[in-house]
Amino acid sequence: MAPRPDPTTGRGRDRGGPADRVFEAAADALQATRSFLSSDEGRRLRKAAATAVIVAAPLISELPVFRRTPVGRLLRTAAIGTLIVKGAEWVRDWEPRPELEYPTS
Repeated sequence: MAPRPDPTTGRGRDRGGPADRVFEAAADALQATRSFLSSDEGRRLRKAAATAVIVAAPLISELPVFRRTPVGRLLRTAAIGTLIVKGAEWVRDWEPRPELEYPTS
């Protein structure tokens, strides 16, 4: 892999040690991931992943391994709290439509 030019001088810069190369590769991978997730295909993937989590979460929380462990019970409690908060936000943000008035003859 050729060194990237330094944006301030335009000359190639020293790549440093292996840690610097790993850090730069991770930064490149993160940028590529962000670019993909902002594309149309990435939006479809995000929607599918979110749907899978929404559907699977109640099923996973019922597994015995979650029901028997303290971490599992904590996650279940947090999930219930989250549902209560989301419900309260929905009620707070709900704008009811006024009833239609029908003329009486």
